[in-house]
Amino acid sequence: MKSIPLTFLKLFLGINGFFLTFLVLIFGFDQSILIGTAGGAAGAYIVSSAGKWVYTKRFLKKNGITLQDYRYINKNLKEAQLKIKRLQKTQFQVRSLGAFKQILELNRLSKRIFTIVRKDPKKFYQSEQFFFYHLDSVVELSEKYTYLATQPIKNDQVFQSIKDAKRTLHALEDSLQEDLMNVLSNDIRTLDFELDVARKNKK
Repeated sequence: MKSIPLTFLKLFLGINGFFLTFLVLIFGFDQSILIGTAGGAAGAYIVSSAGKWVYTKRFLKKNGITLQDYRYINKNLKEAQLKIKRLQKTQFQVRSLGAFKQILELNRLSKRIFTIVRKDPKKFYQSEQFFFYHLDSVVELSEKYTYLATQPIKNDQVFQSIKDAKRTLHALEDSLQEDLMNVLSNDIRTLDFELDVARKNKK
């Protein structure tokens, strides 16, 4: 779950670590530029790594997960991101407006679930069906559907395969909507509870 803030933090700390170490070695210990540069690079690495460690520790504490959970979820998120890129690719290969809209919606739902889980890693365990089954099926079927739909040969068998693929993709769209609801279930319950409290306080 490498984020833009973490990337900038590491860059900021690395640059400052480099120049601080470089200046201390050159002006404080009268070392050569070569040693100062080597020391600066080492300082940049140490400071940047320390910053990453502190950031990760706070991230884990905030989200209530262990380092083992973090690595496991992060690995699956990286794999899911590659699959979603494959799905995006098929979106621009289809030739019919209906197929484009269908894959666009599948892509939108997939990206939405992915984004929510990336921001709140605990939700990964509420969306395992999506990451381990539904996303794979959506990507593979979309690729096969696109491949068949763009072939010059169109006989009854090909038309039937395309029709079956469209019907299955529609069913998978329903599955993704359920996955999204599962991911949002705790938020919905929390909102309902807060609304109930607000109503009671209003009386």
